[in-house]
Amino acid sequence: MTGVITAYNKQRGFGLISQLMVAESIYFDISECRAKGLYVGSSVEFDTQITKRGIVAKNITAAPKMKVRAKIMV
Repeated sequence: MTGVITAYNKQRGFGLISQLMVAESIYFDISECRAKGLYVGSSVEFDTQITKRGIVAKNITAAPKMKVRAKIMV
């Protein structure tokens, strides 16, 4: 799955990931992040797991950045 980090509390070590076209955000714990330098607004890829408290994100990695090249025709 892919999403964007929309909230992160550094002191407590958790945050929320939002997905396109999904109303509810997904909780994540910083211990599940496999990439360094993630911040609010970072695109991420992750797996989900159902727990007693609901759905949580696991195995969070940075999403590969897409390079868009425009061809200008003159």
